[in-house]
Amino acid sequence: MYSLENYVKTYPLFDKDFCNKAIEELSNVDYDKGEYYNPTSKKTFSKKQEAEMTFEEFPSKKDIMDKLWYGIDKYIKELKVPYYEGWNGYSEIRVNKYEKGQNFNFHCDHIHNLFDGQRKGIPVLSIVGVLNDDYIGGEFIMWKDKIIKLNQGDVLIFPSNFLYPHKVNSIKKGTRYSFVSWVW
Repeated sequence: MYSLENYVKTYPLFDKDFCNKAIEELSNVDYDKGEYYNPTSKKTFSKKQEAEMTFEEFPSKKDIMDKLWYGIDKYIKELKVPYYEGWNGYSEIRVNKYEKGQNFNFHCDHIHNLFDGQRKGIPVLSIVGVLNDDYIGGEFIMWKDKIIKLNQGDVLIFPSNFLYPHKVNSIKKGTRYSFVSWVW
């Protein structure tokens, strides 16, 4: 019998040296406060305490994008379900930077702005990669209270729908660097 947790998988895709190099590169990019779109109210909003974000280029970004392909492929193959045979692509990564007091409130990944008319589909998988783990707080929480332990270099993959609400707790000390992508 399958439970929702069977579809949440973590893979150690990046080594410590690679992650540290990427973080060093990320110190030279600009970040914006996150903006979120509510499809019901058709309004965009931002919250002061939420993570800063960037889509900017940095030297290791292409390596991350290339390696994600292998993580996605492994996840799909491990599912072993005849009714889901593949995927069409995945989004450019967005880096999230959390400093003391910043978090990411409970939400589910039903990303509307991925599809601009050229790309067609719906997000079916969410990806969260963690570039460091030398901070206090910042736990990844799924559902109401399930802590998903993520170590430096880990990539978490799970379905992008309302059954997988998640958040990142506030940072108490240090800075958390992670990235996200969505598969369609």
